[in-house]
Amino acid sequence: MAPTTKSTSRTRQSAAARTRKRAAAKPTPLVDEEFELVELSSEIPEEERVPLFAIDGKVYTVPKFVPQGIALEFLRLNRQHGEQTAAVRLLERMLGPEAYEALEQCPTLDDVKMQKIIDMSQKLAFGKAEVKGGKDD
Repeated sequence: MAPTTKSTSRTRQSAAARTRKRAAAKPTPLVDEEFELVELSSEIPEEERVPLFAIDGKVYTVPKFVPQGIALEFLRLNRQHGEQTAAVRLLERMLGPEAYEALEQCPTLDDVKMQKIIDMSQKLAFGKAEVKGGKDD
């Protein structure tokens, strides 16, 4: 049996309506014309370092410009395990094993000095420190 003109007309209208709906539902792109690719490198440039503490006259330094990956790790550990765990890992990453062990073994390290070291490390990691005593000073 052949379709009637009435049902064919309705089918065409429905198909046209579906096409309009699909065209209206297309999402707008999230990227505009001024999109720029962010280029990163896995190579670590020679870093400028600043003194953080000294033990018996030996100065221990940290990076003046802390890679943001260290700050992100601090935030993640802080959220997952608390601030003390995050602060310890921050010091380990910024100081390196030799300086961290020297600090760990120092018998005159007290709560006040330790808090100063942690505070300055966090300020450097999050870009809130005025650095004095670097290579350029």
